[in-house]
Amino acid sequence: MDPRLHWGNNQRAAYRSLDALIPMRLLLTLLLLPLPALAQAPEIRVQVTPRQHTVLSSELAGKIVEMAVREGESFRKGDRLVAFDCAMHRARLDNAAAAEEAAAKKLESVGKLDKLNAVSGLELSDSAAKLAMARAELSMARTLVQRCTIAAPFAGRVAERKAQAHEYVPEGKELLAIYDDGAFELEMIVPSRWLAWLKPGQPFSLRVDETGQDYGAEVARLSGRVDPVSQSVKVFGRIQGKADGLLPGMSGTARLTPPAGATP
Repeated sequence: MDPRLHWGNNQRAAYRSLDALIPMRLLLTLLLLPLPALAQAPEIRVQVTPRQHTVLSSELAGKIVEMAVREGESFRKGDRLVAFDCAMHRARLDNAAAAEEAAAKKLESVGKLDKLNAVSGLELSDSAAKLAMARAELSMARTLVQRCTIAAPFAGRVAERKAQAHEYVPEGKELLAIYDDGAFELEMIVPSRWLAWLKPGQPFSLRVDETGQDYGAEVARLSGRVDPVSQSVKVFGRIQGKADGLLPGMSGTARLTPPAGATP
């Protein structure tokens, strides 16, 4: 047989074998490809924020004599967090209390004389006005004394100390940044087209980057406006169950599964 014919037959057989392998290779390639995006729950970046947080500021100018908590420490509602030197304000309170007592006695005395027609009506009115002024001064002095201490408005933790004990601070000076560590919110930005199916109460899963832990969560509420530039809307969620290990500022990934037929 002509060697060229033998070589040609072998070549055609090899091509037929290769043609048979191509569909198998294509099938294996398709099986190894990741699932389409539509089959996966969309992933959205999430930031953890405390539901209650505030910065406590000085309501009067004075010297701090006590800062009862340090950064990271916990406290209960009503605990005294900051105390000021209140000696001068207490002295003014005592003075106001004495002035109020004297004005009350003076009015009582003038009232008795008025019943005997021994004083004029103008003097009676003047005594009554002085008593009202003394009571106002007493109320102001009590308020200043109350402001000598700052109590915790809710239970939580200290995020930052902005002043130190023995420091003289002006009125309005920021002292402590605090937050409620018992209730966190989850903030995320999602496409505005999700408003067609994303509703309060919808469950989703959360994985926190810093801890690697997974949490069950649900949509709590939706923002009241859509950003017209990015066509996005802010969504707020809440953790279902305990939120142990979470801190403000942590971030993670939320997976929200749209209902059947909805476009993610």
